[in-house]
Amino acid sequence: MTTDTTSALTLHYEGSVKRVWEPPKPEELWFEFTDDYSVFDWGKMPDTIANKGRSLTVLGAWFFEHLAEPGFWQTLKASLHLRRFDAAFLQELTASRVFSDLTTLGCQTHYLGLYDSSGARVSLAQTAGDKGRTFMAVKKAQVLRPSPHVLFNQTVFAYPDRNEYSDCRLVPLEVVFRFGMPAGSSLKARLERDPAYARTLGLTKTPAPESFFERPVIELYTKLEPKDRLLSVQEALLLSGLVPEQMKELSDTAMCMALALYVIFAEKGIELWDGKFEFVLADGQLLAADSIGPDELRLIYKGCHLSKEMIRQVYRGTDWEKALKPAQQLASERNSLDWKNICSEELKQVPERFTEPIRLTVDKLYGTLTNHVAGELFAGQPTLDQFVGMVADLETARGAQP
Repeated sequence: MTTDTTSALTLHYEGSVKRVWEPPKPEELWFEFTDDYSVFDWGKMPDTIANKGRSLTVLGAWFFEHLAEPGFWQTLKASLHLRRFDAAFLQELTASRVFSDLTTLGCQTHYLGLYDSSGARVSLAQTAGDKGRTFMAVKKAQVLRPSPHVLFNQTVFAYPDRNEYSDCRLVPLEVVFRFGMPAGSSLKARLERDPAYARTLGLTKTPAPESFFERPVIELYTKLEPKDRLLSVQEALLLSGLVPEQMKELSDTAMCMALALYVIFAEKGIELWDGKFEFVLADGQLLAADSIGPDELRLIYKGCHLSKEMIRQVYRGTDWEKALKPAQQLASERNSLDWKNICSEELKQVPERFTEPIRLTVDKLYGTLTNHVAGELFAGQPTLDQFVGMVADLETARGAQP
């Protein structure tokens, strides 16, 4: 008989798709990924998705464990899948100190292991098969949130002073990497407004839509503001509290991790187009943080999205999705952060639940992808090709509706 130790957990933070718990060990936090989902920064949506929480737990752990292996990095440079990228760029990156450290030490992360509700350490397979609650243990880090202020008729965010930092803190940035510009990419509109932005990103020419770049690029966004905001490198340096050398290390580490994920997915026949990383700074060392999985990545297999983009497509074109930008514009004009309330109360638009055919398909997304990448861990899932067939059948049926 096992003992449920979850009563000893204290809720530290609850987001739209994840709960963060404080266990008895003061130096740790436990992530509990739920079956809830969020799109377009709305927060918790009206449905749940089968196996989503456990799949994200398993995949996040699998990636952290895989990237922590120096042997993986030692073989990465020779991967044939990297030949599509600019040779000079690859030579410079793989000759860097960051890449050298990865080949000897592996990728340093905040990940500490997987646990079940009894507090016992469990494997990936045990986590996938456990019908109870499962947790990802990570190194506890300080999170200092910016405070909103209205200045010059604008809502701006003031970030903490450096003397408030602890020895282990979250870097308040989302580090976005892009290998190309697929349909729906926000980069397309930015390049249309300013074609010279391609040079800022390190590209030699303006990329064509739905094509891969000659090299991956990095963009920096806010992490702790109500809506993610694109930053210049100068602004990112100031609000992150990093020194230039640390920012360079963060960029190089993110670029190396992006290439590593690209190869991992390419070996599985999956295209990785873009994604995001987060980092913790612990005693001066950058650690890969949060999680890695389909909610952070844009993945395509035979034209079918295998990430949260598939769920976004379900809502694109709906009355609710069309109301989001007007609601956000109204909130901006009023210097308000509560655009969701404007959308639901004033514009009378809220997201609808999945139809039954959509739910039956989406319920297979996370388990199927996990099995394809990390091994047959979830029972009762279709193969990836079978799942793509399900999506095609669903799209055919939706297209036939009057």
